[in-house]
Amino acid sequence: MSDDEILIMIISGVAAVVGAALTRVSRFPSLYTRNNPGIGLMRLTVAASVVWTAFVIQYYGDPSIQGVYVFFYLLMAYGVTKIFGQVITVIFGIRLRTDVYERKNLAAAIFVSGFILGTGIIFGGSLWGEADPLSDAEGGWWIPLGFFFMGWFCLVLATAVYLWLEPGSFRRQVCQELDVSLAWSTAIYVVSTASLLFRGVAGDFWGWRHGILGMGTIAVMLAGHGIIAFIAGTAPQSVWLRLIERALYIGLATVAWAINQAIDLKYIGG
Repeated sequence: MSDDEILIMIISGVAAVVGAALTRVSRFPSLYTRNNPGIGLMRLTVAASVVWTAFVIQYYGDPSIQGVYVFFYLLMAYGVTKIFGQVITVIFGIRLRTDVYERKNLAAAIFVSGFILGTGIIFGGSLWGEADPLSDAEGGWWIPLGFFFMGWFCLVLATAVYLWLEPGSFRRQVCQELDVSLAWSTAIYVVSTASLLFRGVAGDFWGWRHGILGMGTIAVMLAGHGIIAFIAGTAPQSVWLRLIERALYIGLATVAWAINQAIDLKYIGG
């Protein structure tokens, strides 16, 4: 490994340790962890994110990712998932210690878990394929990391716009009113958005088509959310509205994925 790769590995290790320390529950009395499914849900999505990255490396990553480099990227995956997927959710008004650990708020844990998984999907996607398949130049850690941050910043922005369109205070509804229905809708939106951004950062880079189609689909999703929010007004949204909203996100993400796949098969050969 080169000096810069060793430095990035150390930074990734520090991020992993800091992320684990900031989110650990062992320092709290067992009262906080007993009968608290939110903690298990967050752990599951962190593990799923790392496993997803391992799957990408094994089957779709660059052939040069071998030996110590597998550990290098898995360590990086854990670090960015803990810091940029779990700890960072405080910017959306969710406090892990207060809301998830002490109050055992499942709604808050569902939202955090969705953002963890969305972050993991994007990071794993950044390792998919080659940045420049037409060049013989050797890549490096900065390529997947750069694509990850582009996709992740888009995820943060898309999530912020979604919460801005939501009538009322998101923190009040999730952390005080314990609105599990809203939490699920938001988490499904975040994961659907991440799956679209995944197509923008993943695969051999043949142009910006995947990213453009993905951003366009996200805009349609936000428009749909805005319409549903307008219909609901400031009153609590019905179960049916939330179900329609979730189906909209999953359906649009699936259609966009299918369109991208069809275009790839036609013009690139898969």
